[in-house]
Amino acid sequence: MKLDNILTSNFHFSESETFLKYKFKLINAMLLAGMIITFTASILRLYLGETIPAIIDFILFISFIFGLVYLRKDKKLFNMISTFQLSVAFVAFSAITIVMQDNHTKLLWYTLLLTVTFMIKGKKAGLVMYAAIITTCTVLYFMPFVDLYISLSEFIMANLFYTILMIYNLLAVKQQEKSIDNLKQANKNVQKQQNLLYQQLRLDPTTQFPNALALEEKIASCSDNIALLAMRVDDFITIENTYGQEFSQQLIKESAYILSQYKTLDITLYHIHDANFSFLINNMERDQDLQLAQSVKSLFENVSITVHNLEISISFSMGIARRKSDKLLIQANTVLQEIMQESMNQYKLFTHDPKREELQKNNLYWNAMIKSVITHDQLVVYYQPIICNRTKKIHKYECLIRAIQDDKVIPPFMFLEAAKSRGLLPAITKTVIEKSFKLFSQSDLDFSINITEDDLKDDYLIKFLKHKIEKYNISPQRIYLEVLENITSVNGDDILKQFQQLRDIGCKISIDDFGAEASNLSRLLTLKADIIKIDGQFIKHLDTDPNSIKIVETIVSLAQKLDCKTVAEFVHNEEIFHIVKRLGVDYSQGYYFSAPLPNIQTKQTLVTS
Repeated sequence: MKLDNILTSNFHFSESETFLKYKFKLINAMLLAGMIITFTASILRLYLGETIPAIIDFILFISFIFGLVYLRKDKKLFNMISTFQLSVAFVAFSAITIVMQDNHTKLLWYTLLLTVTFMIKGKKAGLVMYAAIITTCTVLYFMPFVDLYISLSEFIMANLFYTILMIYNLLAVKQQEKSIDNLKQANKNVQKQQNLLYQQLRLDPTTQFPNALALEEKIASCSDNIALLAMRVDDFITIENTYGQEFSQQLIKESAYILSQYKTLDITLYHIHDANFSFLINNMERDQDLQLAQSVKSLFENVSITVHNLEISISFSMGIARRKSDKLLIQANTVLQEIMQESMNQYKLFTHDPKREELQKNNLYWNAMIKSVITHDQLVVYYQPIICNRTKKIHKYECLIRAIQDDKVIPPFMFLEAAKSRGLLPAITKTVIEKSFKLFSQSDLDFSINITEDDLKDDYLIKFLKHKIEKYNISPQRIYLEVLENITSVNGDDILKQFQQLRDIGCKISIDDFGAEASNLSRLLTLKADIIKIDGQFIKHLDTDPNSIKIVETIVSLAQKLDCKTVAEFVHNEEIFHIVKRLGVDYSQGYYFSAPLPNIQTKQTLVTS
C-alpha cells in the first residue's frame, strides 16, 4: 500500500478540501510517528526500570492508536480527533516534564506540540496552546515540589523561546491563510474562465445561438417525446459564391433572427454550422414538428431579407426525426440530405426504409474499403459505345469505372459517394485515364472520360493529361472530357480558365446530364462545349411522355444554335431510337445498342441491334 493512501485513509478530498487534506495527512503522519516513538520508548523505559514514564508512554501509544483508528472512519471527525490528541499530548508532556530528571530535554516536548497545534488547528488553537504551555511552566516553576527540576534560567529561556516560536508560527499561519485565500481567488478566476470557455464552445460565433455541441447535450436531457428539425438554406453555396462570404454571413444572421421568433420554453433554435440550423422540440404535441416546418416554409415564401441594401429570398430544406434515440441526429440529417438531392423548399419526416438502411450500410462498407480497392488495383474500366444516329456506326466510347470484388463487377453508384467523401475521386479519375489511354492507343476511335468537380479543384488535370497524351501518343482531338452541367456554376472563373486550357491542348468538352439542373446559359455559352448529353430522364420516356419530347426538341434547338452536337442517353429500345433520330439528336447511347463492356471494337463498325 502506498504511503499517500495510508496517510489519507483512501478518502477522496475535493479541490475545496485541499488544505483539509494537508492537515489530515499531517496528523496521520504525527499519529503514526507517535505510535512508533511511544511504543519504542515504553519498551526501553521498562528495560531501564523507569516504570512511571513507561506507563505514560504506553498510554500515549494507546491514544495514538485510538486516534488513528477513529480518524479513518470519517474525515469529518478530524477536528474532534485532532483536538483530543493534542489535549492528550499536552497532558502527557506535562507529566513527563514533572517526572523526567534530565533538565536539558524535559521542556522540548512543548516546542513540537506548539508547532503542531498551529499547523493543524490554526492560529486560535495555537494561541490557546501557547497560553496553556506558559501557564503550566509558570505553575511548575513556582510549585515547591518541582523546584529542583526547573531552574530560573531554564524557565526564562523556555518562556522566551515559546514566545518567539509562537510569534513565528502566528506569522507563518497568517501567511499560509493569505496564500490559501490567493489560491482560492485564483481558483475562482480559473473557474470563471472555464465557465466562459464552456459557454463559448457551445455558441456559434456568427449568430451566438447554441451550436451542435449544445444540441447533443440538450437531447440527452430531454424527454423521450421530442422532435428534431434539421434545416439548411437552399442553394447556399451559390449565394456565397455570387455575393461573397461577408454577405452570406449577414444573411445567416438575419435568417437566425427571423427563425428565433419560433423559440418557446419547449422549442429551441440551434445554429449547427454555416447554413445549417436545427429546431429541437421537447415534450412535443401531436404533429407539432410538421406544423413548425410548414410555418417556417410559409414564412420564408413571403419574406425577403435585406442585406447591404439588396433584397434576397431564401428557402429551407428540412428533415424531421421523432422520438429520443442515439440516432436522432443521423435520422434528421439523412432525410435532409435526401430532400436536398431531390428538390428545394420541402420538408420530410423520417421513416424506417429498408432500402435506405441498406444504402447506409453500403456507404459504411465502401467508406472503409474504397482506399484498399484503389491501392490494390481492383478498379477496371468498362466501355459503352456511342452511336452515330445517321450511320448507326460506333462514333466513340464512354469510359466508365467499375470495381471488381470476389469476381463480381460492382457498379459505380455503390462506391463513388464513399470515394467523394474520402477525397478519392481524383485517384479514380487518374485510374480511368491511365487504363483507357492504354487501351485506345491501339485504336483510332474517339473516347470520353468523366471529370468531376474534385478533379478541377485539385488542379492536377491539365499536367496529368499532357503527360498521358505524350506517353501513349494519343491525339488530344480524340479525347472528350465529360463534366456535369452544374460544374459550370462552381467557382466559375477558375473552372472556365481550366476548360480553356484543356481546349488549348486540343481536348473536347462534353456536358453530361444536360437539363437535370437549372442551367446558366451565359456560362454555357462561355464554356463552348462540343457535345451536350441530354439527361436520360427525358429520353427514357420519350415514347410515353409528350413533355419529354418538347424538352428534347428545345435542347436540340439550343445545341444547334451553339454549334454543339447532342447525345441521347438511356436509349433502351428501337422506338426511342427512332424518336431521338427524328428529333435531330446526333448520337445515341444505351442498352438498345450495347451495355458497357470490358473491351472495345477497334474500328468504327456498324452496330446492329
